[in-house]
Order: sequence, then structure tokens, then C-alpha cells
Amino acid sequence: MKLRDVIAVVVLGFCFLAGVTQAQSPTTGQITGVVRDPSSAVVSDAKITLTSSAGVQREATSDASGRFAFAFLPPGSYRVETEKAGFSKATTEGAVVRITETTGLEIRLTLAAQRSVVEVQAESPLVQTESASRGTVIQQEQIRQLPLPTRNFQQLLTLTPGTSGPVQNSSELGRGAAPIYVNGNRSTSNSVIINGTDANSIGTGSLPNLAVPATDSLQEFIVQTSQYDASQGRVAGGIVAAVTKSGTNEFPGNVY
Repeated sequence: MKLRDVIAVVVLGFCFLAGVTQAQSPTTGQITGVVRDPSSAVVSDAKITLTSSAGVQREATSDASGRFAFAFLPPGSYRVETEKAGFSKATTEGAVVRITETTGLEIRLTLAAQRSVVEVQAESPLVQTESASRGTVIQQEQIRQLPLPTRNFQQLLTLTPGTSGPVQNSSELGRGAAPIYVNGNRSTSNSVIINGTDANSIGTGSLPNLAVPATDSLQEFIVQTSQYDASQGRVAGGIVAAVTKSGTNEFPGNVY
């Protein structure tokens, strides 16, 4: 093989990897899926409309293999509407997107003998089959219901299998200095990302001893412990990624 052929293969490889990693970031998720007709044949050129709880919409079209994808989605619940001439409109409610994970959907269209709408309630998969990365997403319900005397979400980081840490100092209210050990690595071998921004302590690479997001403002967070891809970071330990809540059409609030 000539040198120029080797260079061409390497460039194509990097382009392929870039396409894979661009579909994901440390603090977003994605929805992928396939559109099929009643005979299980794929449906191309179907219009898919994604709507967030805040009413923000994105559109996509199924390709020749019936597949579609919505990348870089903030965690939350989405409604997916699918339309194609000759078929009834299909609506999937409650498609949940979790941080760093891929939600897979299979949309079934029915023939439009008469005008109708097919509604489906999406269910979150028990096993994440789209990625080899290992980690546990801690969602709002757990953050809100588990006891946190310091009001610091970092107390919950060790809920992820493969992690450990010492008992936290309850006097450090709202401060972030909780050491966490992932798969036996040092506490300085982790990377901390909040809303896609590097939040590592300069010089040590550990959790910063600074103010942390209030637990009421957090949407969810994850500690990825192994087999995360190159888009997630540069460390040998874990990737701690948190994302704060975004706006919705509902009025939220808490009372203490």
C-alpha cells in the first residue's frame, strides 16, 4: 500500500470518528430511531417532529433506511410526532433523554384508511444497548428525596457502582470538595463537567472546592466509570457530568 493510500485511510478514519462523537457530548443525550409500516418495511422521507417540555421543536426526516436521529438534546422528556402521506400520524409521548445516553425508538405507522392519530407511550430501556460506556444516571427524584445535610449533590456520587468515598463533612454547606474514587483510581484522576463546561480544579484535576449548583437547580448527573468514548474526557478515572434544569411551560417550585 502506498503512503498516500495510508494517509487517505487515516483521514477517512478520523472523519468517521468525528461523525460518531459529534452526536454526543458529556452533558447531552440523543434520540435515534427507525420508522416502519404495518409490514415492518422501513419508511423513508417521513417527517419527524421533536417537541421538548418547553415547547421547543426540532425536525428531521427519515433516510432511505427509515432511520432518523436528534443529537445534542438536553436531558428531559420529549414528544415525537411522525407524519407521512398515506399513513396516520403517530405520536410518541414521554421519550426520555438522559445525560450521555441514547434513547432508541421504533415508530410504527398505520395505513390512513381514515384520519386518525396513533399515540404511544415511550418506555425507557432497562439496558443501554447503544453505547459500551458504564455509569449511573441520578435523576431529579433521587436528588430531591435522598437526605443531603450539606445540600451538595456530590454526596450522591458514590451511588454509582465502582465508586467509593469517605463520609462527607456536614459543616461544608454547599461547597464542592468531595473526593471520589472510581475503580481504584485516585480522586485526582476524575474529570468534572457542568453544563458542558470544564469544572475541574486547576492544578489538581479534582473536584473544585468552590460553590456547587443547588440541588433544586439540577436536572440530573452521571458518573461514567469506564469505556466512555473520546468525547467524554482525558482521564483514567470517572467522568462526573451534571446538567441544570432548563425552562418549561409549567411553574415549578419548592417549599421548606
